[in-house]
Amino acid sequence: MTGTILERVKEMTRQALEREAEKLLDVTAVKTRISDAAGNGFTHITVAPEKAVDLSQTVAAKATADALRAEGFRVEWEKRQHPDGRTSQALVVRWTL
Repeated sequence: MTGTILERVKEMTRQALEREAEKLLDVTAVKTRISDAAGNGFTHITVAPEKAVDLSQTVAAKATADALRAEGFRVEWEKRQHPDGRTSQALVVRWTL
């Protein structure tokens, strides 16, 4: 019975992370942020979740990172420390002139 509860909790966590990633790391939304940043003279953006969660391993995050890399952007995940000691991963997208 413990395994059943554990598996359900793992699936709930996975689904919650995927929902958050789908909202925050939607490729169209990220490209809009890139365009806005470029229009202001910047050569990178950082997309970070408000909560201390790691979205980098979600399907949505991987798809967005792959799509951006395919277009020539440099993509990396940057560890962020939150005031309560927990960490998250922020998506950093860079481009050069």
